[in-house]
Amino acid sequence: MINIESLVFDTVYTQLSTSHPEVNISDGYDERMATYPNLVVIATGNVPYQSANTDDCAENCTRVTFQLEATSNKTGTARSECVKLLADADTVMQSMKFRRTYMSEPQNIDRTIWRRYARYEAIVGKPYKVNEGQQNEKTVYQMYRR
Repeated sequence: MINIESLVFDTVYTQLSTSHPEVNISDGYDERMATYPNLVVIATGNVPYQSANTDDCAENCTRVTFQLEATSNKTGTARSECVKLLADADTVMQSMKFRRTYMSEPQNIDRTIWRRYARYEAIVGKPYKVNEGQQNEKTVYQMYRR
């Protein structure tokens, strides 16, 4: 199985934690979500890309789906905080060649909390190693928009 969950989370975390140090960024729904604002980055799908499989069913590519969910309860500006946070996260996902397939702003029962989420998809090729010098090898994934 081609798995890039930690790569995507680490990239989003690294790029957004400097521009949004007040945001709790997590890779799942847990107790950190009790403090606002927060951003959840979670893999929701990982399916072999059938047309890239070989006759013996070797997985050469997979279609991955991620959902990013921003939540805030800041009085008076919660909605705009969610919009800004998700827009910045969108820039990061687009830079990794993900395509946004859905965005929504559902209403919560608790009207003091705003939530906005987006889904992203990409086709990812199986990893390969790149030698970057003396005993320094890096794993690289080819990303495709389809």
